Amino acid sequence: MNGVNKNILLAAGGTGGHLHGAQSVALELDSQGCNVYLLTDRRVESLIKGFKLDNIKEVSSASFTNERIYKWPLVFARLLFGFVSSLIWIKKFKPKLVIGFGGYPTVPVILAAKVFGLKIIIHEQNMILGRANKLLANLADIITLGFIDASGVSDKHRDKTSFSGNPIRHELINTINPYKVFSGSGKFRLIIFGGSQGASFFSKTIPASLKMLSSKKRLSLEVFHQVRPEEVQNIKNFYNSNKIIAEVSCFFDNLPALLNSSHLIISRSGASTVSEIAAIGRPAIFIPLPHSIDNDQKLNASLLEKSGQAIVQKEKEANSDWFYKTIDKLIDSPDTLIKMNKKTNVNKHKNGAANIGKIVRGFLN
Repeated sequence: MNGVNKNILLAAGGTGGHLHGAQSVALELDSQGCNVYLLTDRRVESLIKGFKLDNIKEVSSASFTNERIYKWPLVFARLLFGFVSSLIWIKKFKPKLVIGFGGYPTVPVILAAKVFGLKIIIHEQNMILGRANKLLANLADIITLGFIDASGVSDKHRDKTSFSGNPIRHELINTINPYKVFSGSGKFRLIIFGGSQGASFFSKTIPASLKMLSSKKRLSLEVFHQVRPEEVQNIKNFYNSNKIIAEVSCFFDNLPALLNSSHLIISRSGASTVSEIAAIGRPAIFIPLPHSIDNDQKLNASLLEKSGQAIVQKEKEANSDWFYKTIDKLIDSPDTLIKMNKKTNVNKHKNGAANIGKIVRGFLN
């Protein structure tokens, strides 16, 4: 590819799910000698490792979803401003192609890319095509899918749709290790997290459920609980007062290593979370975010529920008593956890970034 334009522009929403995928693909493309740029709606420093800060620019965006009609002119104005700024950045970066990873910040970027006649890839990370990607599907040259059974792709777009798998963080893949069975001695490592923003629901229900365990089981626990910043001290105090060894934080820099050393994971079921847990094969309990757009979290979780790797429960039915009974039973059933660990074909969930990288190489040749 000597002498070939290898500038690649990525566009992603400002959440962990979107940015982690973009980060993984950026590292893959960087290894191919590409120059990678990112446009996103806001900077989240802890979520954009792997990018040169000079290559990250903010672009204005907004969504008409859940906005009252009288606010639509403001939404349109922000999208228009994002479109104009995208034109400016594309003219400066001179990319060969653009890859969108979902979220409304991709809309003005992809529209601007079409104006310049660039090749366009959009990646859908969920089990159902998101609203922004549905809007952009007509403009894309290729649509890559994080899940092979993803729905929502119209028949007219099937011929340009390809299963890639979701891009997985390199540090997660690099720390994969064999599942170590909890046999009653040592520590039972429990990881609790609710996505990049945490989950107050878990803070209200799970600590109380762990308090119900026998004193022997409480002493065997080693808990890593991600919470919102305003909850950190109260949750720390609760665990300490009940003699439960716990690390409580609003963010874990070493989350990939923690996940790979866990006996059980409790989390929401965003697409990147489900794909990462599938990739490492760890047993999980998923509580899908209720009322998520298009019910995508429930659909994502169903993948591992069907395979037997995960237990899935509705939030309204997952009270402290339910968590206590479920966790208590799993601690007593190492054979069940082993079976859950072996249920998923992890290999098809590990190569998303490499598969997208192959598609990019096809455009660059």
